[in-house]
Amino acid sequence: MQVKDIVKEGTVSGIFLILDSQHRIAKNGNAFAALRIGDRSGEIPFKVWRIKEKTYDELQKGQIIKVQAMAKNFNGTLQLEADGEEEFYQICQEGDYEASDFLPVTMANIDEMWGIIDNTRQEVMTEAYQVLLDTFFGDEKFRQKFSSAPAAMRHHHAYLGGLLEHTAGVVVLCQAAANQYTEVNRDLLLTGALLHDIGKIQSYKGKLGFEGTDQGKLIGHLVLGVQMVMEAIYKLRDLRGSDFFPLTMELPLVHLMLSHHGRLEWGSPMEPVLLEACLLHHADHMDAEAAKFREAIRNHPEDGGDWTAYNPTLKRSIYLPDLEFTDNERRTTENEFIQTSLFENIYNEDVGKNA
Repeated sequence: MQVKDIVKEGTVSGIFLILDSQHRIAKNGNAFAALRIGDRSGEIPFKVWRIKEKTYDELQKGQIIKVQAMAKNFNGTLQLEADGEEEFYQICQEGDYEASDFLPVTMANIDEMWGIIDNTRQEVMTEAYQVLLDTFFGDEKFRQKFSSAPAAMRHHHAYLGGLLEHTAGVVVLCQAAANQYTEVNRDLLLTGALLHDIGKIQSYKGKLGFEGTDQGKLIGHLVLGVQMVMEAIYKLRDLRGSDFFPLTMELPLVHLMLSHHGRLEWGSPMEPVLLEACLLHHADHMDAEAAKFREAIRNHPEDGGDWTAYNPTLKRSIYLPDLEFTDNERRTTENEFIQTSLFENIYNEDVGKNA
């Protein structure tokens, strides 16, 4: 049984990866373990009540375990529960499982996403930006790392290929924005979109699950990405002279990378002060938020009703209405909307006159 198959209360049996393990004390004074377990199909909380110290020591992050537990509803969300004084798990040894079962992978087409990246590189007409992009995306080792990295450890695109998928999504949104707003420096915006998250290839590691590297935890992917870009720019200047990549091109690009989270409280050292930086931030945020909704929708069972289970990342449930209208239903709905809007406008005008 996979996590995606756990859709109702009852007995659960399966092999899972421990993604997180915390030792806690309940209100009654008894020790329990708050685990988070998962496989490539998803993850789920797992509470082990009355846990013994020896048992907790074995149930550590990164361990593969065979579990026999109960799925129960807790505040509208399913979680697994087991009694720590009973035999509910078995430690798996190499050969007892396939590592690929615990590596979530993008569902998007890798070649198509690389097509977006590489075609966009060709759109950039500024030579210095062209060469800088080729320094990274023209290097096969970089492409391999970039293609397999996640975009995050948990919140969005948290799977192999997630960084490539997220970057391609941001690039497409930035292309649309550049078409809409003629004042935009298209080359700057697209270069920033392509490079904005490259620091993530140094931020995450893990064979069976993702965790932060020392660099990622101490410095963060925004600064790591800027360091990578600055190092590449210095090398280009050594090869081609300082005039090849002037500060007037360097500083705006670095600003886009440092400000793409948008707000200081969201981790940006700077808030956007360029139109291109503003657009990149909103494209980045839009793609990340849409990914959270899409993930919640994908994980919702077909017979699960119009609402998903409570999503801890979004901190809400997602509504899934049936939008398969017939032409007549669509026209009726549109007419009702128009009539309602007209009524509201007339009502508001009357209220304004009588105010």
